[in-house]
Amino acid sequence: MTRATAETIWGADVVRLALEEPEHEPITEALLSAIQRQADPPGAFRAWALSQPWSRFCAIVRVVAGAIDEEQEDR
Repeated sequence: MTRATAETIWGADVVRLALEEPEHEPITEALLSAIQRQADPPGAFRAWALSQPWSRFCAIVRVVAGAIDEEQEDR
């Protein structure tokens, strides 16, 4: 997944704010599984993600934007 995908789903401003949030929920296997379960259809995924608490939403955006891949490479 890429930042462009995340921006298509939620808009560039929302993605920027979510990625800048330092207090996001940890990205766990459980969260990744929930994202996979909710991924289809795309409109329902967007609505589900927006219904999550802010810290969890920020973690979801990080996953969709591919930011976790970059973070793992930095370690």
